[in-house]
Amino acid sequence: MRPEHRQLLEEGRLLFLSPFEARQRRATVELAQYRNRFVAALADKILVAYAGPYGKTEQFCREVLAWGKQVYTFESEANAHLIALGTRAESPGWI
Repeated sequence: MRPEHRQLLEEGRLLFLSPFEARQRRATVELAQYRNRFVAALADKILVAYAGPYGKTEQFCREVLAWGKQVYTFESEANAHLIALGTRAESPGWI
């Protein structure tokens, strides 16, 4: 653990949440997908800046939308397929 994190943890100003055990050191595609689901389940709103058509990130958006979560993306022609899925298109100024 980084020294700057230790003080914040002791003060109760920082919280680390992880679905993984401390010994887990190596990322895999499956673990990354599990992590993303974990974080999305905790979030009120999810921002996906871009997802390629028919890719894993688009599939993730479909899954999270099916949970009833609010998913946002940038208003852009490149994100038209995400907007068609039901993500909310916003201009970058809302962030």
